[in-house]
Amino acid sequence: MENSQTMANKLVEIITIGDEIINGQIVDSNSAWIASFLNRSGFEVNKITSVPDQSEAILQSIDSAFSNAGIVLLTGGLGPTKDDITKHCLCTYFKTKLVFNQAVYDNMTEMFNKRGLWTINSFNRSQAEVPEACTVIINRKGTAPLSWFEKEGKILVSMPGVPLEMMWSMEKEIMPRLLNKVQSQAIIQRYLWVKGYPEAVLAEFIADWEDDLPPELKLAYLPQRSVMLLRLTAKNSDEANLNNLLNSNIEQLKTLLGEAVFAEGVKSLEEALGQVLIKKRLRLALAESCTGGALGARLTRAPGSSAYFLGSIVSYANEIKQDLLAVPEIMLQNKGAVSKEVVEAMAEGVRIKLKSDIGIAISGIAGPEGGSKEKPVGTVFIALADNDQCLCRKFEFQLDRTGNIEQAVHQALILLLDYLYL
Repeated sequence: MENSQTMANKLVEIITIGDEIINGQIVDSNSAWIASFLNRSGFEVNKITSVPDQSEAILQSIDSAFSNAGIVLLTGGLGPTKDDITKHCLCTYFKTKLVFNQAVYDNMTEMFNKRGLWTINSFNRSQAEVPEACTVIINRKGTAPLSWFEKEGKILVSMPGVPLEMMWSMEKEIMPRLLNKVQSQAIIQRYLWVKGYPEAVLAEFIADWEDDLPPELKLAYLPQRSVMLLRLTAKNSDEANLNNLLNSNIEQLKTLLGEAVFAEGVKSLEEALGQVLIKKRLRLALAESCTGGALGARLTRAPGSSAYFLGSIVSYANEIKQDLLAVPEIMLQNKGAVSKEVVEAMAEGVRIKLKSDIGIAISGIAGPEGGSKEKPVGTVFIALADNDQCLCRKFEFQLDRTGNIEQAVHQALILLLDYLYL
């Protein structure tokens, strides 16, 4: 039997449980968050699995995970209803039984009282029943406790699937305990944003540099529609040495690529563009029609976006385009709301209205209806105006409504990027 104190550099497997994940009702965002959090803390994820609320599927996934990894993390299936069967499966797997835990019940009672909820019923009370063989960890953000099992030098932790509760569990309870049990490697990642290179062309251009990377460093190409995100990962037990290796190799790459590197250290295009806008001291305003505010929502995901983003006018109706953006009525009548002339007028109008350096406007036909032979569904015009010029691009996306909106937002960001490097 392997002692848990010797579990250095062991892999982690993540299992998410729930019919709603398997049938597509919700997106499994938990796994991505957990994997990223583990990676930053020096743990390596070997596999991510999603299974339905079925005993056989859950037991098989646990068995498979334990055959490959030293740490297994489960989320989901801990609610108060009959379809939440995770802890029953854990009792079967670890050959134990459910027992009532007073501390869990007291935590539940306190939460119900603070939130002014109704009296705890038998379904709620069942959440205070926990596997006897586990270490119980109180969930201070919810009613379902965490269960920590150790078996033959390996660890399994079951936690709630509610994202807020899962994140609190990982940060405040699970990670400190894992670090105490397991000596993990240091893992450091850096990001560079590159423009102007298709993936294969970029790979060829930096091939010699990539071939000379030390074994501790690994490069990943992450295409982002028209731009490239490069991720450089460093891994070993000497964190100081890793930082030196990363810094020297990144400087070599930046010298090689020159101005093609337009941002670094962030994972999203909106954050990368934010870096450039701040550096150039430019402020931005938006006028959105078919995207309904989606571009503004994308930009404000980036922390610190208030430094360059002034606001947005969602001019869905023509009268709003006229009244707030000064688009001439005759232009709307003659050219139509989805046209080069109107979208350029919107970009100029919002720039003047909100007193920004740059105005970006989008107008199009997202679908599924509203198209014509001349302007089919998916037709989108995007314009960018500053004090001296106006740039406009026309697109004919062939996706569903959601896809057309997402593409329009992304292409607006690419237009902004191209403008910033004219």
